[in-house]
Amino acid sequence: MVDKKQIYKKAYSLLSRRDYSVVMMRNKLREFALGDSGDSHFETFLEDVIEDLKEKKWLSDERLVSSFLNSKGQLYGEKRIWLELKKLGIDESLIEKMLETTEGRDADKAKVLLGRKFKGKANSIKEKVKRRDYLMRRGFSYGVCNKLVLQDE
Repeated sequence: MVDKKQIYKKAYSLLSRRDYSVVMMRNKLREFALGDSGDSHFETFLEDVIEDLKEKKWLSDERLVSSFLNSKGQLYGEKRIWLELKKLGIDESLIEKMLETTEGRDADKAKVLLGRKFKGKANSIKEKVKRRDYLMRRGFSYGVCNKLVLQDE
C-alpha cells in the first residue's frame, strides 16, 4: 500500500529533474501508486500532494510554459508551440495568455531560421517549396511562410 510520504518522495524526485505540468505530475504519481499496489485509496493522497505542491509553487503550469517558451520559443512557430504545450496537458486559456506576449514575432523568428538553414536566394520553385515546407514543419502559418519565401524574388 502506498502512503502519502511515498507519494511526496516520488513527487520531489520527479521535480528535482525538471518542471512538470499538473496533469503530467498527476499521471506520473498515479502510475507510481498503481504500480506499487492495486489499491485505489491513494487518490485522496494524490490530490493532497498535488495541491500542496501548487501552494508551495513547486508545481506550476505557468512556470512550465514560461520555461518552454524560453527554451524552444525561438525554434518554433505559434502553431507548433500551441501543439507541444497542449500535449503537456496545459490549459488552452493559459497557452493563449502566454502566447499573447510573443504575438507578432513569428515572421522575425521564421526569417532567422531561414537564414540559418538556407544560404542565399531560392532560385527554383523546388527550392522555394522546400523552404516553405521547412517553415511549416516548424509551426509557422502558411501566410508567413509564403510571404518570406516569395520575398526572395
